[in-house]
Amino acid sequence: MQRDRAELLRALIAYELPIEPVLAELRSFEWDSPNPLVVLTREDIVRILDRYLAGELGAAEVTVWADLIECRDDIGFPGGDEDLLSDALFRLANPNLRGDVTPELGQIIRRELIGTHSGTS
Repeated sequence: MQRDRAELLRALIAYELPIEPVLAELRSFEWDSPNPLVVLTREDIVRILDRYLAGELGAAEVTVWADLIECRDDIGFPGGDEDLLSDALFRLANPNLRGDVTPELGQIIRRELIGTHSGTS
């Protein structure tokens, strides 16, 4: 039984492994979406970073995950957190531009996400 698009997007955000079946099912839907169908929260990114820091995910998997999430029209951000979350995803998805995903970077981004808005943009 095929899952609906929002359910698949939630599986993508949670990075259910193996991810390939989720991606295959998502390809059955159009790429564009007039409105976000699900919301990516700080907690979602922190959960991925926690899995990375615990050794459950590798740096390459975190980069793939962030890249899969980064430019989707059907995944939105909570109001007020757009810049913070977009920046975190950009740093994780673009190691060639921003440096490799490392445990140190994971800790930095995690602290930014669980802390207050301390001038991040």
